[in-house]
Amino acid sequence: MYWYLAGAVAAAAAAWTLRKKFPQKKKYYESALAVMVSFLFAAVLWQMDLALQEEWQIPRNHPGQGTEEREYSIDAEGVLQGYPMEVQIEERKLTEAQCQEYFENAKQELDALILGENPSLEQVANPLYLPEALQDGAVEAEYQFSDYDTFGPDGALKIEPKHPITVEVTAELACQGRSCLYSFFVQAVPRQKSPQEGFADQIRSQIMAENEKEGEDSLSLPQKVGGKEVHWEQKTENRSIKILFLGIAGAIGILVSEKEEKKRREAERQRQMLLDYPEIVSKLSLLLGAGMNISLAWEKIALTYRKKRDSQEIEARYAYEEMLGTLYEIQEGIGELQAFGNFGERCSLGDYRKLSSLIVQNIRKGAKGMQQLLDEEAWDAFEQRKARAKIAGEEAGTKLMLPMIMMLAIVLVILMVPAGLSLGL
Repeated sequence: MYWYLAGAVAAAAAAWTLRKKFPQKKKYYESALAVMVSFLFAAVLWQMDLALQEEWQIPRNHPGQGTEEREYSIDAEGVLQGYPMEVQIEERKLTEAQCQEYFENAKQELDALILGENPSLEQVANPLYLPEALQDGAVEAEYQFSDYDTFGPDGALKIEPKHPITVEVTAELACQGRSCLYSFFVQAVPRQKSPQEGFADQIRSQIMAENEKEGEDSLSLPQKVGGKEVHWEQKTENRSIKILFLGIAGAIGILVSEKEEKKRREAERQRQMLLDYPEIVSKLSLLLGAGMNISLAWEKIALTYRKKRDSQEIEARYAYEEMLGTLYEIQEGIGELQAFGNFGERCSLGDYRKLSSLIVQNIRKGAKGMQQLLDEEAWDAFEQRKARAKIAGEEAGTKLMLPMIMMLAIVLVILMVPAGLSLGL
């Protein structure tokens, strides 16, 4: 214990020192305090454990609380050294007089509990409450009825009596091997019905009388009961509400699916445009190197694409369609600066905006250095394309993990089941 206290004092001194020297480092101070508190708790727990280790008189549980188990280490001079033993500590044993006192208290407790929602034992119209344990578990109880046609084993009424019925209830009470019988009587009575229930019973009676008539092809529902007019309306399932909810759910589903489809198409568009970007930059660089200016190179690429698309040699490509759109804008009279700027905005991708910026800069300041810039951009684009392909491959491998695990499980079953059957397992 002294070591724990010394550790707590050292931690407290460290906390005080840290607070003085590093007031801005609050975490250091709090950490030292946490160490100090842990040392103090350790000292308290060590003292408690020591007290438990030296205990040789163990208090027993109260009746009904059950048996307790503890593990001990035994040292016996010259015989045992650290011998482990598990000790069962039975609950406190009662004398004959104490058991009788528990029985009497259990009877009084049962008299109060068994009523449940009933006002008294002479007016039982609701289920009885039959507790299995009394006196905090010290006394166990089992029940028997003299008339099981009226009461079920759980104390619930099996029928609704037309007149009062007296039934004997016997409770067998048990406490630590001793037992006694406690018998009493309950009276099942008809349940007090509300005016609405009584009127409904009158209607049922008239319907039963109608059903008993012979030679009738139809059942006549009573129109007047007890001097009161009765109107009948058959309950039918309101299918229109279900159809309405289904329609609303369908509309929501359509909206959600349309939104998801739009997101999917946009993702596919961006993927395809990023895939075509290195090729477009490489073609522009190649045509510039052949002596064309940027506008002629752009027109050459766009028109070549349109020719192949119209002849169905290739499918439509988003990036090339945007290039055609830029060409059409220039042919309609829009300035080249504006047209190439619109191209970058329509593509809405960083790579294409960068290409648009390079072309606009080339038109404004001249073609000097444009060839080198496009060569560098083409190289970077191809490197990014390889990186994206690598990531896509890794994602595909991850998606294949679950099918591979399932296939492995199937193979193991195919191998292990015949082996187990052959061994008689």
